[in-house]
Amino acid sequence: MRLLLPHRGVEGTATLLRRSADSVQRKALTLLRAPRQDGPWTAGDDRRLRQAWGALEPRVLGPLLGRPAGDIRRRAEELRRQLRKGPWASEEQRALKKLYGTRRDEDLEVCLLRPREDIRAAAARLCLAKDKRFQAHRSPRVDLATPARARSSSMPRWTAEEVRRLAELYPDRDNLTVARTLGRTVTSVANKAYQLGIKKSPALLADIGRANISRRYGGAERSAES
Repeated sequence: MRLLLPHRGVEGTATLLRRSADSVQRKALTLLRAPRQDGPWTAGDDRRLRQAWGALEPRVLGPLLGRPAGDIRRRAEELRRQLRKGPWASEEQRALKKLYGTRRDEDLEVCLLRPREDIRAAAARLCLAKDKRFQAHRSPRVDLATPARARSSSMPRWTAEEVRRLAELYPDRDNLTVARTLGRTVTSVANKAYQLGIKKSPALLADIGRANISRRYGGAERSAES
């Protein structure tokens, strides 16, 4: 629960743990309640708030951070005034990929400290989309600033030609490349490949593994040097 709750929220955690939402919330407020905090916000406090913002309501997040719900809302608005622009670091892109499907764009501003238009542009470049389950539980309020295609929770059915191209491209190319080629989202590509039993080639999987190791340990070395 400690690991799931900030990322999945009460409903998502309840689904994964096969518990009711009320049960998860009661247990979280009992098990994870933090001591009262009255001093200035620390970098760690801000990191925990940003991690859970949009997944947990302030009335739930407040006790977990040891702050009143009103303080949580005020701090989120203060963070929203610290948005940055410029190139996206690889760590930011990984966070966007992790959070984009299950957070509203306005909440992602706090999570990522990026303007909404930059988040949408980066999501488009990375062929990301909101999860269908998330879309189904969203408020019916329509954000007219978002293009109609981005607001849609579903994409057109796959044609026979698209399926043929997917089978041709998927084994030897990363999902983002395939998604851009087919005009699909990364999630759509991955799901369709899974349905059809199409797998990545051993050579590509090895390349991806080496790249992940290089990124992980390369980042650790840079952090140690800084």
